[in-house]
Amino acid sequence: MPEYDIRELRDRAVTFEKSLEQVKMELAPRQIQWYPYRTLTIYGILDELLSGPRRRLLDLVSGDPILDIGCADGTNSFFLETLGCQVVAVDSAHTNQNQLRGFEALKGALQSSVALRSIDLDTQFSLPDDVFGLAFFLGILYHLKNPYYVLEALASRVRYCLLSTRIAKRTPLGNPMAEEALVYLLDPDECNHDYTNHWIFSEAALRRLLHQTGWNLHDFMTAGDTRTSEPARLDRDERAFCLLESRVCQRYSVKLLEGWHDLEQNSFRWTKKRFSIEVRCPSSAAFSTLRFDFRTTIPGPVTLAANVNGVSIPPSTFSAEGEHSYTIPISAYSQPNLPIQVDFTTDQILHAANDERELAILVPFWKEGRDGADPTLPFQLS
Repeated sequence: MPEYDIRELRDRAVTFEKSLEQVKMELAPRQIQWYPYRTLTIYGILDELLSGPRRRLLDLVSGDPILDIGCADGTNSFFLETLGCQVVAVDSAHTNQNQLRGFEALKGALQSSVALRSIDLDTQFSLPDDVFGLAFFLGILYHLKNPYYVLEALASRVRYCLLSTRIAKRTPLGNPMAEEALVYLLDPDECNHDYTNHWIFSEAALRRLLHQTGWNLHDFMTAGDTRTSEPARLDRDERAFCLLESRVCQRYSVKLLEGWHDLEQNSFRWTKKRFSIEVRCPSSAAFSTLRFDFRTTIPGPVTLAANVNGVSIPPSTFSAEGEHSYTIPISAYSQPNLPIQVDFTTDQILHAANDERELAILVPFWKEGRDGADPTLPFQLS
């Protein structure tokens, strides 16, 4: 993936927006009520917000997928795709401007491969089974009934997050709230006659919420009415913009490549004799070893060997059935921002009655206390 400073992303976003408007004009006969706001102006704000190495925003992603939450018509999702990013777009057909017809029309016209997930964030939702390098979470927080739950859920699966939300320095009656961790609860039609507007935070409350839900705050700025902002009036609208880093999300992700059978009982997979994984981690994360946890069910010794980015690693032999670990060095064979491919080979297979598959070793992807299968569980980096 090319390395872009945020200013270059800003300029590219302007060009893409113009081309997308032409596509919309060609789709005019479908009479779609397009999302009315210019989504890609966010890159001009990010040019002001981001500092230091974080100005190379896509470097933080390290090849992992990006979540575009509240994607509207998908403008930002499709823009990121043109930069070589894998994007998962998230919105709810129930609250979307055109029930996601705009997204689907643009996806078809652009021949896009962006995945769309219709998720209601006001439910106990589940994210796709993956680690995400970055989430765009812009202008959504104050629309949510349970912002605490959503931020916690994102922190468990997303390494970095770009967040914006409305904040206020005073209540509608003029009482100060900027220095206190206070939240104003709107009446259903108090702000722009929009019943989905709920919580307006003070800056202190927003900072506290982010910390308590598992995030570190790196870059922060406000825009709009930064002196007399209040929760309801349109002419006293202040927005906070920030770049967050999760304290609880895995610092790496694992993608299964060749040689894996389907997940069974939402908890384990069989491998073939030859199987591979791809490990991705941000440039800020330094790991020296990879430990692979698995189970053998074959009587007698089983030997497991590996190649790391094409370099052979000494094999290990496991003499008994049961749970085992195979630890291999990786630091000498990895480069910053590039994935690490590990190719495994076993010397034995299980001959199971009524199963024609090539079965070598059993790999657990679930343990007690987890909601579902975790693709990183058998692979521990240290």
